[in-house]
Amino acid sequence: MPSNKNDVIRGPYSSKPIYALGGDDKIYWGPASGSGIVYGGDTGEHYDPDPYHNGNPGGDRLYLTGKQGITVRFITTESGVATGGGESLKFFGIERLHGSAGNDIINAARATLAPAHDGTPQHGLSIYAGAGNDRITGTAFADVLDGGSGNDTIFGGAGDDFIQSSTGDDLIYGGAGNDNIRWGLGDNVAPGNDTIYGGNTQEGIGDLINIWVVNGDQRTGAHVRFTTAEDGVATSTMGGRTNTLHFYDFENGWTHRGNDTIDASGAKIGANMHGVNFSARWGDDILIGSRGNDTLQGGEGRDTITGGKGNDLISANGEAYNWRAPGDGVADTLIFHRGDGADTVLGFDVGIDILQVDGRSYSVSQTARGTLLDFGHGDSILLSNIFDFT
Repeated sequence: MPSNKNDVIRGPYSSKPIYALGGDDKIYWGPASGSGIVYGGDTGEHYDPDPYHNGNPGGDRLYLTGKQGITVRFITTESGVATGGGESLKFFGIERLHGSAGNDIINAARATLAPAHDGTPQHGLSIYAGAGNDRITGTAFADVLDGGSGNDTIFGGAGDDFIQSSTGDDLIYGGAGNDNIRWGLGDNVAPGNDTIYGGNTQEGIGDLINIWVVNGDQRTGAHVRFTTAEDGVATSTMGGRTNTLHFYDFENGWTHRGNDTIDASGAKIGANMHGVNFSARWGDDILIGSRGNDTLQGGEGRDTITGGKGNDLISANGEAYNWRAPGDGVADTLIFHRGDGADTVLGFDVGIDILQVDGRSYSVSQTARGTLLDFGHGDSILLSNIFDFT
């Protein structure tokens, strides 16, 4: 019998509703279970809205079973109807949905926002489609959408969505809002050959292409080549094979652990000189800017950053392989923070570029390759081919 604890409910289902009551409940349904009605309950759910928390804890979960594929239509962000094999389940009070092993169709385009209840805030969908070639359409709110394995098609809709491509060859449209769309699952997992569109951003920080491909050695990273300031191609050799991502309409980009190469030197830049905005975060990375006004962040590790032409903002936390690369003659701003490691800057213009070091003191010495600024504690900046820095 259902209780106010964390129950597991598998039916049987009938015209008599099942009330799961309080707690974080797991409810299983498939066509073989028959038609019915289930209420997840609204109390004691410990719902965690943060998509980055491992396992996304809290909330009542509906697990779809079977391999034939199920169609789900959401009416609100917590209620709807699942149908398949001539059977159906009306559900209410469900915070998270897990798909079946078949080709599911999940549609929430017209879903309204369910009210907050007993510590659970108003929220968008949390969909984990699982296996199968699934088709997911999100709400107008902030959704968490994970296609799982298989060749999935995902429409984020409006709202600031978090979308996970997982594995398989996926097609993703972020839609309106400031979306965070992640390609890859992390350590040594092949992300698939995906095509991802960020969509329209009406206000805010813009869409983020989040390239999460990391080899088990924490060294082998991704190669990202920009074709415009917001479009490009990324490749990875995770999982023992080459995978390719084509991405479009992204105002921001990230890579993570691993030694990544980010190359925007061939990107087409418009008359407004809007450039690339990218953060390599961790690892010993190479970043090459466009001829526009770029924002390039190396993050932690031994990074090599070339801003290229334009008025660039560079945070190191021409030619990446040429230590004699000259400056571009315009005012670049280079920002360094404590703990960024030993970085190398190419193309620095003495007397033109601005070097921001958070007010820290440093020692200056000359090397065969240029001027070394040593801040201590493992932090340093090598200004390549600069011998007259004061």
